[in-house]
Amino acid sequence: MTVAVPSYRAVVPGYVVPPRASLRFRLLREGEVTTTVKFLRLYRSRESMDYLPLVFWAENGIGEYTQTCAVDLATLLAQGEWLAMGFDDALPRRIRTVYLSLTDSGLYTFNITSGEGGGQQGEPGQVTGLVRVERLPASREIVLVERPADGEWRLAGYGATPGGSGNIDVRVVGGDVYAMAVDDYGVRFVADLAVQVGQRIRPTQYTGWVYEITEAGQLPSAEPVWWAAVGENPSQPLGTARAVAHRYFQPIALGPGPVEVI
Repeated sequence: MTVAVPSYRAVVPGYVVPPRASLRFRLLREGEVTTTVKFLRLYRSRESMDYLPLVFWAENGIGEYTQTCAVDLATLLAQGEWLAMGFDDALPRRIRTVYLSLTDSGLYTFNITSGEGGGQQGEPGQVTGLVRVERLPASREIVLVERPADGEWRLAGYGATPGGSGNIDVRVVGGDVYAMAVDDYGVRFVADLAVQVGQRIRPTQYTGWVYEITEAGQLPSAEPVWWAAVGENPSQPLGTARAVAHRYFQPIALGPGPVEVI
């Protein structure tokens, strides 16, 4: 005789399931697809490696794509950078440790390499970055690319300009170096997302503005009518949080410029 057993699920009135991000990794070895089992472990920091928050694996015989893991989106954004360790125990064994910034759902590629192959290319140098937005100093990320004599573009270096200026380490091979300053594009609006002070939110449809959180809270359940900065640009409610509008500035490129070779 078959007995039907009813299933029960606790329901909390008024509870809203927080937004989740779906993460999946494509694990490579030395840039190639292999069939051996591979692991990717994510830690919050080097000091807390006795606690393993997230682990992904690619099964033996497939060895390329991991399972998909759902992570609380607010936790993902609040963490910022994760300490990621990739393992492949097939002989000769390979391991790689880097910091990863994960801000949205997606399929990410992680390459487990030996770290061999000639090291960094080019002569060490330094560039002084100065960024002004509407004539005022501004903190930005600067990316520097170089066009050598062979015409094949390469990444020379990158760094920040806290307070509007900063020295950025580069490696150059004698070509022309160009700099690009990149504004913070923020995180795409997600309903009911818990947000912290300083985070930037952008509308799902680009409007030219991003919105910086000034009081922590939760975004609304439906996308609001976005506003522009007017007058003294006071903060406005954004769900239970508050935010101010900021103009999003498209990346600005300059060059070629001088590099001080060290």
